[in-house]
Order: sequence, then structure tokens, then C-alpha cells
Amino acid sequence: MRVKSTREGLTGQKTATGWHINGSVPFVALPSDAALRQWVHVTNPANGKSITALVLDVGPWNEHDDAYVFGGARPQAESGTDSFGRTTNGAGIDLGEAVWTALGMTDNTEVEWSFVALS
Repeated sequence: MRVKSTREGLTGQKTATGWHINGSVPFVALPSDAALRQWVHVTNPANGKSITALVLDVGPWNEHDDAYVFGGARPQAESGTDSFGRTTNGAGIDLGEAVWTALGMTDNTEVEWSFVALS
């Protein structure tokens, strides 16, 4: 699915899994706690670069947007308001620093992502 991405700039803080954010581990945040510790493939459609990353945080904005993460619906945050009434920037995925860098990101633009099928 192609959605707007944002950079997770919380280096040194803890994610929803208790992991301390650093710039070397490729991770993302998706707005469903059910996605934690699953692998995703993320691609920057602007340049074709891609990376596999681990879901280590919940967000952006929402915590239980299962219809988006697992059901193919658009991210609820795209409405401009999250489930807590906060104004959003419309993002459907947060990218950790290693993912941001590997994808050659320069701004909060669209990426494509999907779960990795483990065999």
C-alpha cells in the first residue's frame, strides 16, 4: 500500500516494545499493536530503493487502526484527525533513521509497504 511516511526522530527514547531507538536498526511504526515484531518490506517509489524492517513501534497517531494495517483500508490518520482528536499530518507509517536513510528519503513523502511472507 502507498501511504505518506514520516521520520521517527525519537533517538534514545523507547518504542512500544521497550527497544531504545538508535540510528542503526531498521524499524518502522505502524498504527496497530498487533503488528509489533512483524517484518515489512518498504519501498520508496520515487527512486526504487527498498529495505526490510521490523515493526518495533506503534503509530503514527493511532494505536488500533487494524482496518488499515491488516484490512487494506486507508490510514485513519489521513482524515486529518486521529482517534484521540489530535490533528494529524496524514501519515500512515513512521520510518526509523536506518530505514529513512536506506530509502534515500529527503522529505515526508509516500512509500509503499507490505508484510514480509515468512516461509
